[in-house]
Parts: sequence; C-alpha cells; structure tokens
Amino acid sequence: MNPRHSTSLIFVWRVAELEARHLKAPFLEPSHLLLGLCKMVDLDLTTLVSKETPDRDAVLEEILRETRRLREVFRKAAFDAQHFRRRFRQVLTTGSSVMEARGRLHRTDDAKDTFADAERMALLGDGTVFPVHLLHALLAAKDPARDQVLKELGTDKSRLLQAARRGVIVARDRAAASTSKDKTRWN
Repeated sequence: MNPRHSTSLIFVWRVAELEARHLKAPFLEPSHLLLGLCKMVDLDLTTLVSKETPDRDAVLEEILRETRRLREVFRKAAFDAQHFRRRFRQVLTTGSSVMEARGRLHRTDDAKDTFADAERMALLGDGTVFPVHLLHALLAAKDPARDQVLKELGTDKSRLLQAARRGVIVARDRAAASTSKDKTRWN
C-alpha cells in the first residue's frame, strides 16, 4: 500500500512554503514544516478554504478535525505554538532576496526524509498521512536549533513527542474504526 497525503497535510505543506518564503529560504526545510504546523492552529481556516473548492465541506471538515488534533497535542504538552513559532523564526537564518525562488519550493533531502518517516508511520494505519504524523516525525528528527528554542521556552520535548505519538495512535484508531464501519453490512 502506498501512503496518501491528506488534504490537511497538503495544507500544512503550503503554509510551510509561505513560512519559507517569508524567511527567503531557497528550499523547504524541516524547520519550515514545523513552523507550518505551528501556524496552522492559529489560522481562520473557514476563510482560507475557497467556497468554490470541490467538496468544500469534506475538505474543511478534515482540516478542522486535524487542526483540533494538533491543538490537543499542543495542549497536552503545554506547548505554546504561537510563542514557539515567533521565537523559532528569529533563530532561523534568513536567506537573501537574491535567493528568492519562483514557483513551488522544493524540499531538501532532510524534509523528504521527514515526510518518508511520517509516511512509514501512517502505513501502520490506513496509509493516510496527517499533520500529526509529520509533527511526530519532525520531533523525532535531530534539530539542535528547535531543541534550543524548546528548552528556552521551558517546553519538555519528550512530553511533546509523547503527546504527538498519542495523536498518531488516535488517528490510526480512528481510521481503523471508520474502515470497520465501512465493512459493516446492513440487512
């Protein structure tokens, strides 16, 4: 089975790309993906999903559900995503305007590896990769700058990673439950 990127994951990817562009980065790095996840929980999602979007209600429902899941992970870990995001941006180096890329930003090998880790984790469930899978993969990867900011802000990284792991399990269990409901035959 091949993993499938959820609509909410693609949304985070686009937000991360905006974060990278804001920092004038030539490529999409794992740090930008983490910024995208942290930004997602602060956005007014209903205004960002166009009324002309095919299956808008289903798209919006998924994005809102997965945003709630991230908020719950952050709440359980006592993680202030907004405060972290603002401080982490300051720590990250800003590229030069000369390096501004046109079109979509390409992911670095590290970002691709992080996605691959999230995809492997999703395959333990129904194969759909959600933002919480990406969050777990990002937190499990080595990133001294991120860890320094977490420490500076008094966030327990292991607690955040554990909350993300629980979020992955909830996502997997929910997918399994919906799959078993689909198989139920009514007479």
